[in-house]
Amino acid sequence: MVHVLEQCRIAPPPGSVDDKYKYSLPLTFFDIPWLHFPLMKIFSFYEFSHPKAYFLDTIVPRIKHSLSLTLKHFFPLLGNLVFPTDGGIPEIRYKDGDSVSLTFAECSFDFDHLSGDQQRNDTDFHSLAPQISPASTNFGIFPILAIQVTLFPNSGICIGFTFHHIAADARAFHMFNRLWASVNKFGEATLESPGIVLPFYDRTVIKDPIGLRSTFWNHYGKIKHEGSTQPPLSPNNNVRATFILRRAEVEGLKKWVISQIPDLQYVSNFTVICGYAWSCITKAGARILGDHEDVVVVDENELENFAFTVDCRSLLDPPIPGAYFGNCLMGALATTKRMQLIQEDGFLAAVNSIRKAMEERVRSKEGILQGVQNWVRDLKSINLTQLVAVVGAPRFDYYDMDFGLDLGRPKKFEVISRDNYFSLSRCKANQQDFEVGLCFPKAKMDVFAEIFTDGCKGYLQNKSMSPRIQKPSRNFPHVSKL
Repeated sequence: MVHVLEQCRIAPPPGSVDDKYKYSLPLTFFDIPWLHFPLMKIFSFYEFSHPKAYFLDTIVPRIKHSLSLTLKHFFPLLGNLVFPTDGGIPEIRYKDGDSVSLTFAECSFDFDHLSGDQQRNDTDFHSLAPQISPASTNFGIFPILAIQVTLFPNSGICIGFTFHHIAADARAFHMFNRLWASVNKFGEATLESPGIVLPFYDRTVIKDPIGLRSTFWNHYGKIKHEGSTQPPLSPNNNVRATFILRRAEVEGLKKWVISQIPDLQYVSNFTVICGYAWSCITKAGARILGDHEDVVVVDENELENFAFTVDCRSLLDPPIPGAYFGNCLMGALATTKRMQLIQEDGFLAAVNSIRKAMEERVRSKEGILQGVQNWVRDLKSINLTQLVAVVGAPRFDYYDMDFGLDLGRPKKFEVISRDNYFSLSRCKANQQDFEVGLCFPKAKMDVFAEIFTDGCKGYLQNKSMSPRIQKPSRNFPHVSKL
């Protein structure tokens, strides 16, 4: 159980927010597609072997102070998404006195279990996520961020974030999180250090010669915005699990792929890991739909889709600063026939599809934005029940956020995402290993775990194909880490 110890609001020191941008930010064409995206929920679990009294007397005041100091550089997170009364494009607006909701809570759950890799009940995580107050939604005003710090006495601390993707992509939010952690550990002097990277807000660097902002608003602006309202969580049979792919395993998968594709000399970690996960997810879904029978009957022309995003900061012409705070992602879509993915060599089909989609998006002679005006049309044609997507990226070190709590770096990083979305990040124990996090109904997770583990072993043993889709063992253990 989780019960609240304190609820408060944290604002930056009075007069400390730079008024250079007049406290408001227009939405760019990079932001607008995230307008109706579900609220993001992420968690960092830290080991903390102190009792409640120490937490309240020492940690709580420190966290409040460091958050206040950090927020003066991140005014969009303090503000609100504001819809104008004339029906125009909303903007992110901050005014003096705006603040972020911060909740301190205490939890009786098993910290080591929740912060592990094995299967865990999905519903247990949602009580660690702060609620964003829906106040003022009748006036078209929606808060951006809420934070909750939950104590597991003598065991650990979980720092949970609920935020609206409209304000920042993963790179931008990671910048905020890392800076806050540094200020909490080292103090205010961190903000004056020579190497500090502060956010860049100038929206004029985003060029829009073909009117993408209007194109996207004409579509997304017609959809009713539900804002920060969060439907009550109902009990479900979903479990969360993390799978570890070691460096040697990823290198083995890459070598196998290269051996199968003539003239291919290089394939990225991202492409191989995502291709392998996508093929395993599709095979697991096919087996479940087939009622666990060996023979799965599907329409061979039915399409499966895999969505991922590309950071455009360095790919725009001209490039924009890496510290740009906002969204600067462009979507890419890999598509292939379902029958190809559930075949024994489905992994190869998935890798080929992702590789081609990446080349079309990143290496297009017309630039990274080539064909983006057709994005809305393409998305409308997709069957979302046959869409898998990845959240996160290996190049962000989510474990490099040391708040100065006991053992320093997080024990576990977790992202709460939609069904058929999986998270991808580097591993804490070894930065050359990778974590794949998923949330499925338990029956599907068991099937996925077997396919994922057995398939990887098969490729590393230099087999030409992965194991066929077969019934899961009744004795398959709950632990789903490789």
